[in-house]
Amino acid sequence: MKVKIDTYNGIAKQLKEEYSKLSDFEILSLAIQIQRNQILENGLVVSSSDKYPSALEAIAIALGYEESNSVTITDILRNMVNK
Repeated sequence: MKVKIDTYNGIAKQLKEEYSKLSDFEILSLAIQIQRNQILENGLVVSSSDKYPSALEAIAIALGYEESNSVTITDILRNMVNK
């Protein structure tokens, strides 16, 4: 399931309220890391349909991956190379 990507300003305000002893630099660094993690989470999430694939799924679809009996990512990549 995709998560909402918050702005780093919104995240920083929330962190400032919850952790008032952190410096502005620490809060901004954490806010940017949290936003980056949200973006990565959305890119790597597995969707329930091909209508809105995640970034990783879209790459696999573009490369021609189809469902098979392959169990590991190594098997899948070997099958794609051998095609």
